[in-house]
Amino acid sequence: MEGGGRYNEHASAQAASATYALDLLRAAASSAPIGPAGTVTVADYGASEGRNSLAPMTAAVTAIRETRGADQPVWVIHTDLPDNDFASLFRVVADDPGTYRRPGVHTAAVGRSFYEQLLPDASVGLGWSSIAVHWLSAVPGPLDGFWFTSASPDQDDVWARAGAADWRAFLAARAAEMQPGARLVVVVGAAHGDGRERRSGAERAMDEVARGLDALVERGVVTAAERAAMVIPAWYRTAAEWQAPFTEGCGLALEELRFVDLGDPLWQQSGPDAYPAAVGAALRVSFGPSLLQDLDPDRRATVATELFDGHLARAIAAQPPGPWFAWRLAVMAIAKPG
Repeated sequence: MEGGGRYNEHASAQAASATYALDLLRAAASSAPIGPAGTVTVADYGASEGRNSLAPMTAAVTAIRETRGADQPVWVIHTDLPDNDFASLFRVVADDPGTYRRPGVHTAAVGRSFYEQLLPDASVGLGWSSIAVHWLSAVPGPLDGFWFTSASPDQDDVWARAGAADWRAFLAARAAEMQPGARLVVVVGAAHGDGRERRSGAERAMDEVARGLDALVERGVVTAAERAAMVIPAWYRTAAEWQAPFTEGCGLALEELRFVDLGDPLWQQSGPDAYPAAVGAALRVSFGPSLLQDLDPDRRATVATELFDGHLARAIAAQPPGPWFAWRLAVMAIAKPG
């Protein structure tokens, strides 16, 4: 994600997505087991810059203390990749009016991939992950374009296997970390359709980004080789893919899986006049860093500005007003038997 607080500023669609899982999070928090040191440990997997974690963590702390008492100590541990903007996260937790911070609630962070075990065995009483597990641990292989729906059949098979392996790895790591009786709540982008027909709901915008990149190549802002190497390592799973590990003995139980057709929160939030710029900024902070990661750092911001804030926003403004996205969510409650 783009740092410097920009993700916090332009990730309102992700924040809207999280609200669809807060009921499951509160229910899971109310039965979260206490750890050996008398503290309930809450793990927030894929926290980014932290603002979108404040409401879920507040809901979790409140539900834990309603069950365990007003003085129940709580650890909130945010995780993300090593190059995440943790400075912005800690500033938000410290200073934002919506913070969950209060006496007896302690904050920490882990800077490693959630596709590996991050915390000690049987230490987590409650897990939460919002709009994160659609990201893959690495680029599985080349694509004919940069978005997964541009894959050839052979490429699609490679990416599907990688998506399955990552989901199994995520669950295996959580099974080790979670205490018996603990629960993990996941809300994440999911696929429309199945197999080669799967779609994310963002294809219209991604096609326009591709046209913008082609224009930058024509102008000499980006080379053809740089353009060809650009790939976004995201994979939107089908219902069968989300369910598969639980039939294979992953050590966890899928208690609930539901799907929400979210539509386009940015259209609902911004209105027609502000919408083009809002989409440009949102895609820039969410997908720009992975798309442009191989560019020299001193060029990356310039290309991002021209591509997202420039070309994409202008292209949207030139079309009749209306939403450009049809996002779908998977919402899951997952338990560690005990």
